[in-house]
Amino acid sequence: MTPFQPVKQVKASEEVFNQLKSAIFNGQYLTGEKLPSERELIESFCVSRTVVRESIKALEASGLVQIKQGATGGAFVKELTFERLTSATKDLFFMNQMTFSEICEARLNIEPMVARLAAENCTEEFAEKLRLACSKENDSLAYPETIMLRTHVHYLLADMCNNRYLTAIVKSMIQLVGKITEEFQPSTDQIHPAGLHNVIVEAVIAGDGAKAEREMYLHLKYFLNITQEIEQQYREKTRI
Repeated sequence: MTPFQPVKQVKASEEVFNQLKSAIFNGQYLTGEKLPSERELIESFCVSRTVVRESIKALEASGLVQIKQGATGGAFVKELTFERLTSATKDLFFMNQMTFSEICEARLNIEPMVARLAAENCTEEFAEKLRLACSKENDSLAYPETIMLRTHVHYLLADMCNNRYLTAIVKSMIQLVGKITEEFQPSTDQIHPAGLHNVIVEAVIAGDGAKAEREMYLHLKYFLNITQEIEQQYREKTRI
């Protein structure tokens, strides 16, 4: 067996885009800083003006840079928002610079607290929404519908915690997990069987914050163990 890997045909503009994106992610260019000028990029990459412009447009479309016109204009690195954080973290995962386990560990440390707060703020209206979400978790096994159905309880709990910052963080993490999961599409019943939220929902509706916190922790710990195995299989497959 040779150590060589199959050659992938990549457009020059995609390669320039990927290198610039990596430079931003690695902190070579920070928020508010200007990327090298068009002329500098042409000389650095030894490509045409068209290639550079296509790459910069792709960075803008990805929400990584903002294009400013005028004598002092150019491509400037944008501030990290929750929306961009989700997109950027997804890119880091597929660039093998972040693991699924790291993302799930962050949820493990935040969402149990959110479940406790949700129990403290539960109303009859939210209780009905939670029950309905649990009852619909098996309505579809097709991606991406199944992801939405089996994460809806988490979205509702985030809305119930009465802390908009925590709500935004949790929803960002859930969206990120969903987008990554959709890419390699493991068996839904393997990664997240229906009914796992029932005991959490019962505790929240009962106003038992301590139990809601404990059960959410156990739920996410189980999820973390499953995703570690699935990620290992995915990484091995992509190395072939």
